Amino acid sequence: MEPGIDSGLNTAVERYYDITLDLYEDLWGEHVHHGFWDPGEVPGLNGADRHAATDRLVRELVDFAGVPAGAAVFDLGCGIGGPALHLAGALGCTVEGVTLSAQQAARANEKAEANGVADRARFHQRDGLANGYPDQAFDVVWALESLMHLPDRAAFFAEALRLLRPGGTLAVATWSVRDGELTEDEQELVRQILQHQVMPDFSSLEEHEQLARAAGFTDVAVVDWSKAVANSWDPGFAQIQQYEQGRSVMRNLARERGVDVLGFFHAGPLMKKGFDTGVITYGALRATKPQPPQDSRPGRTP
Repeated sequence: MEPGIDSGLNTAVERYYDITLDLYEDLWGEHVHHGFWDPGEVPGLNGADRHAATDRLVRELVDFAGVPAGAAVFDLGCGIGGPALHLAGALGCTVEGVTLSAQQAARANEKAEANGVADRARFHQRDGLANGYPDQAFDVVWALESLMHLPDRAAFFAEALRLLRPGGTLAVATWSVRDGELTEDEQELVRQILQHQVMPDFSSLEEHEQLARAAGFTDVAVVDWSKAVANSWDPGFAQIQQYEQGRSVMRNLARERGVDVLGFFHAGPLMKKGFDTGVITYGALRATKPQPPQDSRPGRTP
């Protein structure tokens, strides 16, 4: 088995997203990730709805990382293609997206065709750490809420460095955990979230920064967006209660798809508690692949 690849975990993640794809799209639209709000904004009162807020998160990561227009982008954990469609559309990027879920990849390709960007955005069922792309193939490696599913995050940063051209950009947004030791109750909360969301563990934002530097990235910067995204688990925003109110609907889903689908419903209140207590955090990371040193010996052209 190649380093960083866990076939058992990959299978579990693939199954989770296959059986919940329509639930996420029905509730959250094309963006299967957190939203972003300014301080004091509340969804449904004075803040953006879920569609506008999730769109904004993509733009915030583009701006924070400095993703250039027209870049060649590798999208690790592309989901159903929402962020990639923005990159290929508004920014004119070419995007190669990979996901463990065949159903997600198929849906993303359908959406790219419907949005007129199929020539610039392509999606594949493929392991992000065994993706088959050559060295230095991309200007940007983009990972929006996908690192949580990877058991070997050091392998991710090494692979991102391999895929990037010199001077290329790494753009990450991820769930994370508060740095430092957790109490037993806090550890139990994290354990339940990991179980229901099919994730091996969480790293802190500080650990992500350390891993990026250790892999060889330069200009590494991290920003904590926990307060900006916490509204994502407000019951009105998540809208999971429309299913929870119909217990017969949940029972039927469990019969049709297996009990694993119920993790989709349990995650909401657990994540809200995590953000409310500060145990769960969320942030973005940007980094640059360094340029090779120039040969300054006499007679050499720089």
